[in-house]
Order: sequence, then structure tokens, then C-alpha cells
Amino acid sequence: MAFYGCQFSFDGVPCFEYGLMVYDIDSPTENGKFSTGAKIVEDRTAWRSTPLHYGATFNEPLTFSFIFGADINSIDKKKHLDRWEMETIASWLTGHDQYKYLEIEQPDMEAVRYKCIISDLEYTTYGKMPWAFKCTVTCDSPYAYLYPEEYTFNVSDTLTATFDNRASCKYYYPKLRITVTKGNSFSIINHSDNDREFKLTKLPNSQIIINVDNENEIITNSMNLNLYDGFNYKFFRLLNGYNNLEFKGNAIIIFDCEFPINVGG
Repeated sequence: MAFYGCQFSFDGVPCFEYGLMVYDIDSPTENGKFSTGAKIVEDRTAWRSTPLHYGATFNEPLTFSFIFGADINSIDKKKHLDRWEMETIASWLTGHDQYKYLEIEQPDMEAVRYKCIISDLEYTTYGKMPWAFKCTVTCDSPYAYLYPEEYTFNVSDTLTATFDNRASCKYYYPKLRITVTKGNSFSIINHSDNDREFKLTKLPNSQIIINVDNENEIITNSMNLNLYDGFNYKFFRLLNGYNNLEFKGNAIIIFDCEFPINVGG
């Protein structure tokens, strides 16, 4: 397995509450899995040596096997899992209709967690007694995620800043919370992205709080106004690495970031 930490948590519940720990039932050679990254979209037809190539998609989810079982101290006491404990563990891990967070406690993974669904849960016996589980972890994307962080910018007329986008994907769409203090327009220009501009006009000349979900293309605000009439429909995004940004207006802007990163599984 790719993990060597002993503890994990799922949906905010630590495994020790169920008397469990991470197992490493493998050969001395460790095999970890990364997302394939790209899925080729193309057609191959008769009498052509090359395909009709349409491009590639980059959203194949990361999947990997995960093995865990009774805590080693319980094994020393010959305390295997009983049927009631197995049913409780299965209810904790499976049957969810939403993605939940899986966290592995080991030094090189302290800053990351997986957003995933657990399936294919099966148990392993030793001496005809159940000791361990194996399951499939299916993530919502090819990546794990850094824990959420907020980055604040105070803009008075204009402000330039360099922002380090730590996401592994080509484009990352952070959530924005914009508190416009005065003026009827606000914009962010990303000079690193061909001067792409996110711009709002026709704002009331008074304080308004605007929440922008750039990934899902949703804008809401504290005054319940229709801000789409004054929007240029270029939702804000960041390129991988350093981005040279220019803010225009009078506002306090917070980037809410949960960077997806390629750590494998």
C-alpha cells in the first residue's frame, strides 16, 4: 500500500473509536496509485492509420484499495471483530450518498485529505475469525485536497499582488467573498491568464457583500440583487503556479481555497 500511518478518520470520526488501525498487507515493494490524469477522446475508423482526435478529459477520479483492521493491541489480546462490530463499522463507512473526507495520519499527509465514497467493503478472516477489512476508495476527482485556507486582500482603488496557486490542475476556481465598501464596480484581472478579467458593474454605491462560487458559476449577495446584469460572465480562475493579479475597486476580498493536489493513493 501507499500508506504507512497507523491511524485514519472518516467523516470526522477517528478509527480508534472502533478499535481499528491501518494495515500494510503487502510485499516489501510499495505500490501506490496516481490518477491516470487524462482520458483520450477520439474515434478510430477503417482505412485510417491515425485517429480522429477530439482532445482529452482530465477528470477521471482517483481510486485505490484501502486495508484496515483490528488494532494490534486487540490482536495481542486475541480480540477479533464480532458481527455487531462489523455491522457498525460497515454502517460508518458505506451507504453514504455524499462524498466524505478520509484522512490518513502520517507525517507526509498531515496537510491533505481525500473527498471520497467507500465501496466494495469486504472482511478478511484469520483462523476463521474476522480481523481486517479491504475496501475501494473512490474520490470525487483525480486529487486529494489541502485543508481550506483563506487569503485576504484589502483594495483601495487598485492593488497588484502575486498569488501562488498550489492546485495541481490547470485551472482552479476559488470561492470569493467580496465586501464592496464603495463604488459601483469591481474587477480582478489575471495578467498570467491572458489578462482575463472578472468584472462586476452596476453595483449599488453602498456596502454590499458578494459571494461568488466560480466553479459552479453562482453569484449571491447580501442585498438579494440581480448582479448578473452587470457581470461580464468571466468567472475568476487561477492558473497553476504563480498568478499576477490586479484588483480594481474598493473592497475586502477573501479567496476561499481548498487546493486539489496530486498525491496518489
